[in-house]
Amino acid sequence: MSSISRWSYKNIATVRPFVSEDPYEGVIVYGDPYDIACTWAAESKQMRDANGAEFVSNYIIWSEDARPKHRDLILLNTEAATDWQEIRSHMEWDMSPFADTPDFRTVT
Repeated sequence: MSSISRWSYKNIATVRPFVSEDPYEGVIVYGDPYDIACTWAAESKQMRDANGAEFVSNYIIWSEDARPKHRDLILLNTEAATDWQEIRSHMEWDMSPFADTPDFRTVT
C-alpha cells in the first residue's frame, strides 16, 4: 500500500470482476463483488482504453488496489444497481522512487 497517497483514499467503491461473455447470447458473467478504498473525480476527458480505443471518461478513480481490470464494473458511493460503470482503463503508477508500492488510476 502506498503510504504517500494513502491519506486520500477515504471513499469506498464496489467492484464486480468480469468473468466471461457468451459470444452467442451476449450474456456477461461477473464474479463476487469486493470493496476498494479510493478517491475519485467526475471528469470528461478523451482517453484510450486497454485496447487502444478512444472514449470519453465518466469517472477517474485513484486507489492502491491492483485487482480492478478492464471490463470489470465499479459502483461509487451508491446503492443504485443502475449506477454501475464499466472500467475502460486501469493503469499503474510506479512509486519505487519513493520506496513505496504502486498506485493505480482506474477510468470508466
